[in-house]
Amino acid sequence: MDDADLTPDDDRFHRPTSDDPWWTETVWFAWMVPERNLLGYFYPAFRQNQAVQFGGALVVDDTAELPWELPFFDYHWHCPLPADLDLTNFELENGMWLRVVEPMRVFEFGLTHRDLELELRYEAIMRPMVSRATPPFNKGHIDQAGRVSGRMVLHGEEIAVDCYAMRDRSWGPRKDGRQPKVGYAYAIASPDHSFLSVSVDRSGHDGVTTGFLMRDGEWHNLTGGERRVVRNGEGQPETITIEAV
Repeated sequence: MDDADLTPDDDRFHRPTSDDPWWTETVWFAWMVPERNLLGYFYPAFRQNQAVQFGGALVVDDTAELPWELPFFDYHWHCPLPADLDLTNFELENGMWLRVVEPMRVFEFGLTHRDLELELRYEAIMRPMVSRATPPFNKGHIDQAGRVSGRMVLHGEEIAVDCYAMRDRSWGPRKDGRQPKVGYAYAIASPDHSFLSVSVDRSGHDGVTTGFLMRDGEWHNLTGGERRVVRNGEGQPETITIEAV
């Protein structure tokens, strides 16, 4: 935390620096069950200047791409934002909840829904990467690898969760509408071996803008590079190659 210039207050709402209606704050956790080809997102977002909350949770697998065909998809838009909402301990009307157990390091989060129940715990395994006004991020952004464990009940089937995954936090102006195509690729083998590559595709060149490499326990920032995607006959990604500095 000291190296990243963060404090426990960064788990809370950040005061908007203007009255921009697009000022947005997000909380994102991923989890996965590799042997079942399942990947989940927990992703509530908030716009304080509009007093609205949106986002939700989803579970994807290798059988579907469209939201209404996924194993689970439940997103909400333009929900009232409670005036006293505390990002360190909240429960939303859509059933999502989160508690900060240890600032910046340990979180418990979950969901109560007729099709999906979540009870998960995230524990950081390394320092967070902080990006301030580095494309594609335009204000504050935290990316941090951790271990996620617990349980999910998907359509009545209980499935154990024990994996490495990422979390992120962001705050700053974020407009709706068409955005640049962003690549977010990561892999975590252990607390000592992992990487994250963030890239932005401009006119066909998918350039690495930020990220990190953790090799043998040593942290290195990514400062540039290129991400290349080879697609199959149906247009789906088949291989992804990242060459980064």
